[in-house]
Amino acid sequence: MKRPFAALAAAALAALASALPIYAFPPQTSVATDAVAWLHTQQGADGTVAGNASRTEETVWGLIANTLPLADFSTSGKTLVDSLRTHLADEEKSAGNIGSLVMAVSAAGLDATSFGGHNLLQDLQCTYDPQTGAYNAQLFNDALAVLALPAGAAPAKAKAFLASQQQADGGWEFQPGFGTDSNTTALVLMALVSSDGLDSTVKDRALTFLKLHQKPSGGFEYSAPFAPPGDSDPNSDALVIEALLATGENPTGVAWSIGDHNPLSDLLTFRYTNGGFGFNRPDSSATAAPDAASTTQALPALASTHLPVKATAGVMPTSCPATAAPSATATPVAAPSQLPRTGSPPISALVGLALIGLGWRLRRRVA
Repeated sequence: MKRPFAALAAAALAALASALPIYAFPPQTSVATDAVAWLHTQQGADGTVAGNASRTEETVWGLIANTLPLADFSTSGKTLVDSLRTHLADEEKSAGNIGSLVMAVSAAGLDATSFGGHNLLQDLQCTYDPQTGAYNAQLFNDALAVLALPAGAAPAKAKAFLASQQQADGGWEFQPGFGTDSNTTALVLMALVSSDGLDSTVKDRALTFLKLHQKPSGGFEYSAPFAPPGDSDPNSDALVIEALLATGENPTGVAWSIGDHNPLSDLLTFRYTNGGFGFNRPDSSATAAPDAASTTQALPALASTHLPVKATAGVMPTSCPATAAPSATATPVAAPSQLPRTGSPPISALVGLALIGLGWRLRRRVA
């Protein structure tokens, strides 16, 4: 009589084990909790984090990724979701904006097809160009759009477009002419994985590219060093950690370790005693301080996970209504909040910046 019971118990344990998430490295829960506590001090009266919709969305991702309560993150009775509804118009400007919003709404367990009076999936569909397969000409933002799509909803042409933009060195560039960088490469890798559009050749070339950009500290630089040997930064560390996790790599394993250093250990060197993360390490200067972007973008990586932190539910529309204005594809996203701080940018980047002016914000989103 005991054997059937033992067999049932073993089966139950096996089922439980299979249902538990498998992490490449233990989630840095206490670090994430402290980071979220610092971010809470940056929340405004309307619920917005650091006065920025992107930081607010990233905070939602980070809370859910680290299984921290979303409802507790409020100020003056205003929550993060309240802020997203209030600033919805700001997030309807491009495919990347809409994609980030969809991922935040989905992470919060809300319906992306009915949020703030909008069907966000319809809005995202209206940015898609079926002729090119792009949601946005800027690959960083195109990748955000693809990451936000429901499972199986990515058009074959959209996947092919992203894969086809891989450059000769194995990386991707923010937009044509900017040169490859680790951040865009990491985000595109996650998008191709989430859309089931990553083949082994593209993956291997991309991982080789990322390895070339790994620094002796174990972390990653944004792009080829403007002033050798260059340095890593927390935004690049976090996004590459997520990309490695998405592609089945262990960021703390031997393959991605340099001596005692690895991407995670390097990311933690940007942590301040108050819990926040800063673009510069705490001991780098007397004025070094944490910032919201470095902190929010670290959160999914600290959770040992990657984007999207929760799959989008719903059915993707197949067309754009004639009354809609699908202008998002042609509008440059207005958002990287931080530029790479490793020296003077190359001439091609300066030309690109001059062309799109204040609308270009390279580190607005993610990783």
